[in-house]
Amino acid sequence: MRTIIIHLCEGMRIFRRRINVLFHGLSQYSGDDVEICRKIIEGCYDNDKKYFRTSLNNYPEFYSRDFGMCAQALVNLGYREKVLDTLKYALGIYVKYNKMALVISPNGLIFDFPDKYAPDGIAYFFRSLRIAKAKALIEDNKDFLNSELKRFEHIVIDKKNGIVKNKAFSGMRDHAVVKAACYDMIMACMLEDEIDRINALMGKKVLVNLLRKYDLKKNLVKYYWTGTYFKDSLVNDAITGHCNIFPYWLDVITDKRMMESSITSIVAKELDSPLPLKYGISDNIKYFWGEIFVKDWEKDTIWVFLGIPYIEILSKVDKNQAITYLKRYKELILRYKGFIEVFHKEIRPYSSLFFYSDNTMLWASIYLDAKKKLGI
Repeated sequence: MRTIIIHLCEGMRIFRRRINVLFHGLSQYSGDDVEICRKIIEGCYDNDKKYFRTSLNNYPEFYSRDFGMCAQALVNLGYREKVLDTLKYALGIYVKYNKMALVISPNGLIFDFPDKYAPDGIAYFFRSLRIAKAKALIEDNKDFLNSELKRFEHIVIDKKNGIVKNKAFSGMRDHAVVKAACYDMIMACMLEDEIDRINALMGKKVLVNLLRKYDLKKNLVKYYWTGTYFKDSLVNDAITGHCNIFPYWLDVITDKRMMESSITSIVAKELDSPLPLKYGISDNIKYFWGEIFVKDWEKDTIWVFLGIPYIEILSKVDKNQAITYLKRYKELILRYKGFIEVFHKEIRPYSSLFFYSDNTMLWASIYLDAKKKLGI
């Protein structure tokens, strides 16, 4: 009941914003693309509670997934101390509840969305600790962190087969109901890596790597690689955008030939058209009931937090095309004077009767970081 109430409150806030945009339009920022993105990033930081919110409108809360995706970029852009503050804020609340969750609401309540365990939220939080070199936080909370690793193993891992369990979790494509998802397997592999990296950072064994014994990376390739791309799940051979970006963006898979093959498959399926990147449509993918409020939310819409990582891996294969795509995102930032969350396939901000895309996403940080990496 508590989670239902939280979800209803979240939905009502998002719906109120949709009405506000209907009457007043989107808020706008002045300046060039860099100035706009910097203003958004700095605005997302709550100076009172000292943490990075995911956005100022639809998601004025801590999302471990989104924050984890932005952590490296934020550090690269000079926000390390604020990243550390955010981790301290989140850990304090997690310890209070004696467990981690995907989201911490503006009033300090934890929950997952949908109401399912989120492997990526946990994996990205550990990644953020390592990226920020949060040694003191890791040392002070090592018992709690190790207990969460045990919980991850218990909830997520099929110990017999060395893969994720045949159940649906909350993931990046959070409206899709996918059992034994490739994306969840990627997150388990990432977490295994991050545990070792944290121990290396600390110069001693602080965390117990319970995942090492399962040969997760070997099994990721064995069970999910088709020979040309990573399929969506054990039972669905569909190619999806996120499953063919994040193995490479997160350095879970470092084989360049596999990366090139995944990119070729993405292009062949036109997931990068007219702008990267789409999740993709498959008749075998089911969606939870909440999708009725945001029709086609995660099908052929264009997601920026998929697009920028795709551009970064594409730059290793075709830098000119990557630069072309990033410049098109620059044009959209200047057109809308903000950083839009998701676009219809016609490249206009996604909206439905109940929802309007945010234009103040913390994801602006990964755009600025990619821009620096590509030298534009």
